[in-house]
Amino acid sequence: MNLNASNFIKNRREKISLTQKRVKDILICVINSYDKIIKDKVTYDLSKKIIGKIKKEDYLRNRLVDDYLEKELSVLEIRTERFTANKEVSEEYISLVDNELHNDPIDIHIVDKAQKDSWGKTTKPYFAIECKRFTSSTVAEYIKDTKKFTERNYTKLRLPFEGQLGFIENSSLTHLILSEKINQNLSSNSAIETTKALENHIIKNGFDGCYLSGHKKKDNSQFSIFHLFFDYSKIVLN
Repeated sequence: MNLNASNFIKNRREKISLTQKRVKDILICVINSYDKIIKDKVTYDLSKKIIGKIKKEDYLRNRLVDDYLEKELSVLEIRTERFTANKEVSEEYISLVDNELHNDPIDIHIVDKAQKDSWGKTTKPYFAIECKRFTSSTVAEYIKDTKKFTERNYTKLRLPFEGQLGFIENSSLTHLILSEKINQNLSSNSAIETTKALENHIIKNGFDGCYLSGHKKKDNSQFSIFHLFFDYSKIVLN
């Protein structure tokens, strides 16, 4: 291997490592938000009279982002405004299935301006988190988000890390049960190339509902997914 190639690989590894560290900063804020919800003994009534025509999944996401996550992210902002967190932001992508341009609505869209140091000042790198409710042990809808990541090339710079968040509303379910079911699905899923099954990944002491998995897109580029599972069985009132 020549020196230029060696330097390129070294620089890319350093870039990915720094990117992962900054993504973890965001995820710690998400976990801190969940911890605050528990500490505040918050409950959410998802009946129609309370949430109107908002989808239940969207309502839980809204409360997490608007009431807690924005405040947690602001704690990391020293001197400069580092983060922009939004809900239901759309980004364009080219499908690796039909090669057409599509629109992608994203549940939680976070721009971290510090990422520009690694990826270039003219870019606008963003981190996306997709949310799903677990009222039963069925993981099919959750896996659909994993599958779509493998089929899309985004026109703006999307970080090589994805986020998936599960609100566990069934008291008989745990993140261990769900992670095992997801891995069983992935192991037999010919539509998704998984390079690393979900493995427990501690990013904050005291929280063990985080997992990391690795996958390939249809163009053979690789990416990782951080999975967060929050126990909402005592938080949600149906």
